[in-house]
Amino acid sequence: SFKEEKSTLHKSTMLFPILLFLGSGIIDTVLKYLELNFVPQEDVSIFSGSLFGIAAFFGFIVLLIQHIKQPSSFGIKNLVAGILLGIPNYFSIIFLIKSLQTKGFESSMLFTINNVGIVVLSTIFGVLLFKEHFSFKNKIGILLAIFGIILVAVS
Repeated sequence: SFKEEKSTLHKSTMLFPILLFLGSGIIDTVLKYLELNFVPQEDVSIFSGSLFGIAAFFGFIVLLIQHIKQPSSFGIKNLVAGILLGIPNYFSIIFLIKSLQTKGFESSMLFTINNVGIVVLSTIFGVLLFKEHFSFKNKIGILLAIFGIILVAVS
């Protein structure tokens, strides 16, 4: 993600990739633990709905606190965008849990393919929708990620 036109790299900048790495690992681990111990196959959609309901509850609390501290405009477009983003995320969690419950899928393989696939698809959308330009290093990183998916899937 380092852009070549920036000549300096501050140490504090490395905090975000580290937090992303740890947060993603914690989420994957907790999701696998919950799936293994608490989510029957017939209750996957209820579990996923509960996750999103809890997230919506805390999201509204954060919005309320922010609005009390500094009034801001929260329009209908924000709500519509949240719903449009939430729908595919809801079904992706259902798909991920059902995949974890499928015999023959190792969670290590599944999480690797899922996470790298998200990065690759986000990159493709960035190029197509936002006309993003990538450095040579960025392109090599994406190619290595795709190669990594292939290696994990073949093993």
